[in-house]
Amino acid sequence: MSISRQPSFLAALILMLIIFVIFFVGIGVLNYSVEFILISVTIITGFFAKHYKVSWKEILTAFVGKIKDAVPAMLILLAIGMLIGCWMISGTIPLMVYYGLEVINPAYLYLTAFLVTVCISTFTGTSWGSAGTIGVALVAVAAAIDVSLPITAGAVISGAYFGDKLSPLSDTTNMAALAAGADLYESIRNMLYTSVPAFIVACIGFYFVGMDLNAGGNVQSDTIFIMKDVLNKLFWLNPLLITPALLVFVGAIKKWDTIIVLVASSFMALFISAVFQSFTMSDLTSAAVNGFNTKMIAYFSDISMNEATLNNINVLLNRGGIYSMVSPIVVMLCAFMFASALDVSGGLNVILNSLIKKLNSVTSTILATMFTSSLLVGCTGNAVISFFLVKNMYDPCFKNNKLHMVNMSRAMESGATLLEGLFPWTISGMFMAKTLGVNTLDYCPWVFFNISCFLFAIVFAFLPKWSNFGTRYEIIEER
Repeated sequence: MSISRQPSFLAALILMLIIFVIFFVGIGVLNYSVEFILISVTIITGFFAKHYKVSWKEILTAFVGKIKDAVPAMLILLAIGMLIGCWMISGTIPLMVYYGLEVINPAYLYLTAFLVTVCISTFTGTSWGSAGTIGVALVAVAAAIDVSLPITAGAVISGAYFGDKLSPLSDTTNMAALAAGADLYESIRNMLYTSVPAFIVACIGFYFVGMDLNAGGNVQSDTIFIMKDVLNKLFWLNPLLITPALLVFVGAIKKWDTIIVLVASSFMALFISAVFQSFTMSDLTSAAVNGFNTKMIAYFSDISMNEATLNNINVLLNRGGIYSMVSPIVVMLCAFMFASALDVSGGLNVILNSLIKKLNSVTSTILATMFTSSLLVGCTGNAVISFFLVKNMYDPCFKNNKLHMVNMSRAMESGATLLEGLFPWTISGMFMAKTLGVNTLDYCPWVFFNISCFLFAIVFAFLPKWSNFGTRYEIIEER
């Protein structure tokens, strides 16, 4: 067996620059699929490793090791996909949307837009889904009563990313915890240190910018009425439909096994659907595996609605199922393959050995993790890719500083997830701008939650100099 040799710093730096350019051009500029780009850079990194006497078998061995550690997280993703499909067909998520539309007060549109979207995104785990459904309705309300569309869009996006960052159903929340090697619920609890004060700042901000609204309390958009009416006709909405969500909430508090809780909630939702909704057993199983579809509702085509409402209803309801998580898992597998090739090539280690010498404090380590995540998501347009790259880069620094990996998860979410929709050239930025009809640079100043949460994360990075509050260590030492 050949003995591998270490690449030089210059060779390692050239490799990282090539990878950086491929990510930036391939994903950020040309909009190529993430999977294709990851496979491409894996091949390049593999040839680089081969040049330094690393065999393909060693790359596969490293890959298998990473997959073994990731299996529990993959099972959670599959369980979440099933959960969303079951919650849809039971009417649990439609009920949440209905209540959200119920509490909208046009006189306080900005604040209610934020709070309603927070609720929907937290219970659905998707920023795109909440912005593309409730968000569209809220912007339509803002246009109808002639108030600022950029501020309304900022409120919607703020609420959407609250759930995208904290919901146990969110793929980015799961991926950040997975990449960092942290427990999902521990990661979520640790992010509350920055998210709760940011939530309060956002509420205050949207309240004060909305004080001059001239909308009267009785002003209401037909969009809200139509959406509520259609949801009420499609499902038998009653308070008992919320019980599957309560089970997940109790399970999180009691720290029950995540997969068991998610599966139990899914079957509870299917039972509720069989009792309260008019679906066949075939529909129930299909919703769990393939996702819910409005075509399962026999009288769907008989309900009168305009094209815009039809699109909103389909975007909102047609989701979930085990197979809906295949794409994130494929991205994860490709990312692991690339990370394995990068690990065994030695290129990253050479650069890290130089970097670690400078990152000798908790503050510098967390700040470097945050800003590197921001840089990578700005270049690649994808938060998930940045998670796995950042993990490989800064894992030794966190271990040297005895930092618990929930700190890495929070730093990555703060630097990547929160800013993903604020770059005009990223997929999320383009989606938000196109869906809500407001330019990215116009709504950016009004995304109060994202901005304040990012700033609070910086504050908590400096806080360990004076206090351990909000920073968790693997080994608690007297400081």
